[in-house]
Amino acid sequence: MKGKRENWGSSFGFILAAAGSAVGLGNIWKFPYIAGENGGAAFIVVYLISILLIGIPIFISELIIGRKSQLNVVGAYKKLSNNSPFWSIVGYMGIFTAFVILSYYNVVAGWSIGYFFEGLKGTFNDFTTVELASNYFGNQTSSTFWIISWQLIFVALSVYVVFSGVRKGIEKYSKLLMPILLIILIFLAVWGSSLKGGSAGLAFLFKPNWGSINGKVILIALGHAFFTLSLGMGAIITYGSYFSKDDNILTSALWVVFLDTFIAIVAGIAIFTSVFSMGFNPADGPGLIFNILPTVFNKMPGGNIFGILFFLLLSIAALTSAVSLLEVITSYFVDNKNYSRHRVVIISAFITFLIGIPSAMSFGLLKDYQIFQKSFFDIMDFLSANILLPGGGLLIAIFIGWKYGYKKSLDALESGSNEWFKSNIFFAFLGKKVPAKKLSIGNVWFIFIRFIAPVLITLVFLKSIGII
Repeated sequence: MKGKRENWGSSFGFILAAAGSAVGLGNIWKFPYIAGENGGAAFIVVYLISILLIGIPIFISELIIGRKSQLNVVGAYKKLSNNSPFWSIVGYMGIFTAFVILSYYNVVAGWSIGYFFEGLKGTFNDFTTVELASNYFGNQTSSTFWIISWQLIFVALSVYVVFSGVRKGIEKYSKLLMPILLIILIFLAVWGSSLKGGSAGLAFLFKPNWGSINGKVILIALGHAFFTLSLGMGAIITYGSYFSKDDNILTSALWVVFLDTFIAIVAGIAIFTSVFSMGFNPADGPGLIFNILPTVFNKMPGGNIFGILFFLLLSIAALTSAVSLLEVITSYFVDNKNYSRHRVVIISAFITFLIGIPSAMSFGLLKDYQIFQKSFFDIMDFLSANILLPGGGLLIAIFIGWKYGYKKSLDALESGSNEWFKSNIFFAFLGKKVPAKKLSIGNVWFIFIRFIAPVLITLVFLKSIGII
């Protein structure tokens, strides 16, 4: 007999866990360098608008699917679509996506943990030039022992958290890790802002150069707004399934989106104030974190401490995201196959580790082995970021907007909400209740999810596969 399904111990616990899922390498590694490559402040403005247009509507939709079904991603689509074979396949796509992402995400996360320990060893003291830092990073990632060992250690940490369940595992450690992440990040941002020349980094982030905005930048911002919130991979549906009917979906979604965006911007402050203070280029791309920053740390007063804290921060962010993906897989086998959580977590994690070995070795032994001019690591990254995630997000918008429908979606969203939510959107902020609901927050959300989000996600998808 299947036991009673777990729920979050509190809304606060869910917010930290979901924020932990959203806050990952994308916020601290990817966001700063794509902001640097695309004009800084102007890009951030477009990114924030994109969060409103795509991020919030899809996030709310995933929570609705999860809470209404109280099931894993496969069971959720199957139940709410009345056993439609097509939508069941969409659910399985979520499980597949989790396996794909974890396979290479664990590799990059292993780099973060490895560099945390390199900082403790004082390795950064040797990086007097970017070339030295870059060569060292290349040597480490080409070492099969180094890269596989840290990948395995990171997988073991993920297993440890998910092993204990929702309340005693994911929620418990999210309440511990997310505050630590926030404290470290704010400390690093304040420290970086105090450096001589750090004000140039702040100007880069907060004084827009509107001339840098073009169609390409807008599409990049739309794409990152979608990816940064862990949308389209089943994680938020799974976390939403542990919601009770009394939890407020809108409030919870807004808090998670706020924390995710806040952390991305503060990470930008911490990184760019440091980069500008040392005279480096903010548009140095993906190598900014592992090649440029260690050199920056070496040149800063107290920089070794800065470096140790930064890579600890990066490791925590990676862990909270990986945990949510492992839970997507775990919840399916616990719900649908009635397997024990402990058994599923260990087997699933081991499979993702094995699948991830070719990705890890793409920088060493398998470096010259390519398919369609891409390494195994690049293929897994392209498959998830360019096809599975936007595809999953588009299908979520279509499911809620056109399959599940207006009335059921609004009823699900209003469950646990308050009169502020149900009032006219233009008067809601004034605290005035208006009888007419034609412009209620729920109605506006449904317009976005039915019409606007699908169009924008389609554009992101077409760009990501090179059609536009």
